[in-house]
Amino acid sequence: MTIDPTVVVTAGALPRKEPTMNTPTHAVVVAIGADGHTAALHFGVAEALRRRRPLHLVHVLQSPVGRVYAGIYNDMLDLAKRTLDAALATAHRLAGGEIPVTAELVDDGWVVDDLVRGTEHASVLVMQHRALSRLTRVFSGSVVAGTAGRAHVPVISVPETWEHSGTTKGFVTAAVQDPTEAPGLLRAAFDEAGSRGARLVVLHAWWLSSGYDAVAVDDAARAEKAALFRAELEPALAPLEAAHQDVRVSLDVRHAPPIEAVLDAGDVSDLLVLGRRHHLLPAGSHLGPIARVALARSTAPVLVAPEQTNDREEGHQGSS
Repeated sequence: MTIDPTVVVTAGALPRKEPTMNTPTHAVVVAIGADGHTAALHFGVAEALRRRRPLHLVHVLQSPVGRVYAGIYNDMLDLAKRTLDAALATAHRLAGGEIPVTAELVDDGWVVDDLVRGTEHASVLVMQHRALSRLTRVFSGSVVAGTAGRAHVPVISVPETWEHSGTTKGFVTAAVQDPTEAPGLLRAAFDEAGSRGARLVVLHAWWLSSGYDAVAVDDAARAEKAALFRAELEPALAPLEAAHQDVRVSLDVRHAPPIEAVLDAGDVSDLLVLGRRHHLLPAGSHLGPIARVALARSTAPVLVAPEQTNDREEGHQGSS
């Protein structure tokens, strides 16, 4: 689509026709951004090869805000096409013909809305997050966090510093805050650990809000807390262990601020698995604070598991 460059385009002047994305069923979808996508692309190709799923690249050209000359929009469109073409060539090279690779450009899009709607029948959505300043995040938000908070499928956020080295750390860590809400998150974590041949670490971190942990918590209190967590988690954990006997599981009940514990776990894991909603937030809420910080600061890829509606009706849902 090329527009007369002398025309002024005003966003919102005409009703927007929602694009229909042609995402292959069960595909691994990689969001290609003009501001960086190398880590996500390499991770996505490896993920598609491991899952034996088709790979689909998507670039959403955000609709301009306010009035903009059509010539500028045409330049944006040309850049989007070049960006996607280059990513597609790289994906074909990395995939080596072992899986189908396709690409799609949405040229009048709303990034979060289109990614959420267009990946409903995908296997997983892979995105890349940048290390933005706190001020930038306050005013612009995070596309990754916005998408992960609404997507119908798991979203894996890959830090821009991640590199595919061919070696693994051998651990997948699932952060569980409330054992009664854990089954959906744990199912995703067992699947990921099993397919990777990795050990699964179920992490639960706790910290007193009073600020008196140093004097109020002793070894006996820590042991009691660990035993209580193990007992509460057993009903959710036992059937999954029986169904995934090839996955080695360990529990890590840690007396530490939860955000610090999750970030530390990311440093020694191939993947962090988190739930979307903080257990104290109402159903349908956006990301909880731990998931949001992990997406911004984790050194490991972070999988955000979507809310499991059926689980929740039975009192089961993933949490972070």
